[in-house]
Amino acid sequence: MLPASAAAQVTSDLVDFNLTESVSTWPTQYHISTSGTGYASYRWLDSPNKATVISANACTDLSFFGSSSYGIGDTTYHNLYLGGAGQCFQVRGRTTAGSGSMVNHDGRIQR
Repeated sequence: MLPASAAAQVTSDLVDFNLTESVSTWPTQYHISTSGTGYASYRWLDSPNKATVISANACTDLSFFGSSSYGIGDTTYHNLYLGGAGQCFQVRGRTTAGSGSMVNHDGRIQR
């Protein structure tokens, strides 16, 4: 009998993810790992000083896969969507309406 293998999520940092009230797309494309759970999750590493919305979108046409809202100070992981191994996605984000911009904050994508 073989021991159960643990799922290993792959992480990448998004350094200085600057957001405004308009949607910004992070320039790097990501893929759901073959060793993880299939979820793409995001967290802020720096405590956000604005409420934000982060989404995962298709690499080909930026069609919507899923999103999550983050309150001021929220640094916990939120699942964005469940995808198949190797599926390509891009991270997009914005601050909430009327809140202005948020600059030089770092995030982490887990996939």
